[in-house]
Amino acid sequence: MFNTSIYKEAFGHMLTNKMTNNDRSILNYDKELYLTMPSVDSKTEDTLAKYNPIRNVASIFTVDGEGIVVATTSNGKATIVGEGQALPENDDESKEIRFSSYKIGSLAKLKLAFVNDKHFDVEDYLSTKFAKRFAIAEESLLINGTGDNEPLGIMNTDIAKSNADALTYDEIVKLFFSLHKDLRVNATWMMSDAMAMKVKGIKDSNGNPLFNGKSIFNKEVVIVNSFDDNTILFGDFSYLYILIRKPLSIKILTEKYIADGEYGYAGIERLDAKLTDVNAVKALVIHTEE
Repeated sequence: MFNTSIYKEAFGHMLTNKMTNNDRSILNYDKELYLTMPSVDSKTEDTLAKYNPIRNVASIFTVDGEGIVVATTSNGKATIVGEGQALPENDDESKEIRFSSYKIGSLAKLKLAFVNDKHFDVEDYLSTKFAKRFAIAEESLLINGTGDNEPLGIMNTDIAKSNADALTYDEIVKLFFSLHKDLRVNATWMMSDAMAMKVKGIKDSNGNPLFNGKSIFNKEVVIVNSFDDNTILFGDFSYLYILIRKPLSIKILTEKYIADGEYGYAGIERLDAKLTDVNAVKALVIHTEE
């Protein structure tokens, strides 16, 4: 429904307060309801992934019902089996994980002169500049969320954290090999811009830079500035499950700010996130003396 041209057209009319009765029918419009942004194009999703790069490596699920996901950890092995012999039985570990629904919200006000200007695209504004606010909030919560009325961020889970007094080649090598070899296959580095600049200064015994600007030991480096400047993560972030209960949705406020010659655009998103296997991510924290 949300990816149809008729929904997109009706949604666009709603944003400029020019709905027809047919538009109201298509949208099942109620002024108290938040309407999901159209997905005819991927601008909103692209914006969310651009400003919250964790989305590019995590596992994302969109659900309408109860927030229970079954996560499976594969521990079994395949071996040579003789003809007529029974296949080896290996039980993978499965567990039910219950997710909550936390609301992220923001409000934008636009002058009527802009809204009615044929050269100003309200939907483009909402799917780019407005959506950016939500992406930045998501990223911060996924890393630093306390779990108290908000998602539990990775840094507040029980992942193993190694401490060091200085950032050295050997410490990064130890972090790399601290992750199980099976998890290293799909692993990614995460760090802030400031930490990436420090890592760029590190060279191996042959004088070659450890970080070539894109990868370390052929594993991608993802810049996430919600980290402090002393932390590096390495892990398989597909074990980070992001459960979207309600994608970014918009409600237009045509009366509240009209005296100021403005329309209000309220946006909400409902989600939760959990690291389903704390062994999938390792951290290195550098403690430097001031």
